[in-house]
Amino acid sequence: MAGNFNHQEIDVAVGTSETTVAHTLGRTPVEAFIVNRSSSGVVFRGATAWNGSNIFLQASASVTVTILLF
Repeated sequence: MAGNFNHQEIDVAVGTSETTVAHTLGRTPVEAFIVNRSSSGVVFRGATAWNGSNIFLQASASVTVTILLF
């Protein structure tokens, strides 16, 4: 599957203020899927626009998540 599309899996702690998450896709991601989380906190996009090296996330409560970036 990895050969069919460019993606990255990242484990990160997301807090209630905007959290910067570095990635190495080499382009601005189209979407992020939360595939695992340590608690019931809801994760959403931060106010800052995503770019070719970082995405910006925020949560309703501190939570550690596994993200698939596409």
